[in-house]
Amino acid sequence: MKKLLVLLVSSLALAQGNFHLEVPAFTAHTPLRSVCDGRNSSPAFAFSGLPAGTRSLALVLWDPGYRGGLIARWVVYDIPPTAKFPAGLPREALLGNGAKQGHNGLGRLGYDAPCQPGQYQIDLYALDVPSLGLPPGAGLHRVKAAIQKHRFAEAILKVSLKR
Repeated sequence: MKKLLVLLVSSLALAQGNFHLEVPAFTAHTPLRSVCDGRNSSPAFAFSGLPAGTRSLALVLWDPGYRGGLIARWVVYDIPPTAKFPAGLPREALLGNGAKQGHNGLGRLGYDAPCQPGQYQIDLYALDVPSLGLPPGAGLHRVKAAIQKHRFAEAILKVSLKR
């Protein structure tokens, strides 16, 4: 018999003021559509309390236990500060709200759900530029290098998946 994943969520803000990330799919009271036991559908996310000077945002969902290494499962960048993100985004490099999705650490475009029990982390970066200057569909390493040059605040959401 297959055991379902259980989510334990903690939010850690490493940013200025009230900079905050919310991912409603990653709560203990929501059906698990955004994990691989579910539909492997990207979760909706929202942010609030953007620091003054935020010109764009970037989001990376990390899987620190993937085959003994750290891997990103979702890379979104050039997010307009006013953008909305519903669940179930298509696997397209350029989204309708102007944001771009990159190739994740599995080499695929868009979102790949957490699968194994363990810790996952979602980092939301406030950036000082309206665009990282990368094309849609850029690779994880190029996106991460560009983020490092322009980030000035970060909000972190940690999620524990247990069976």
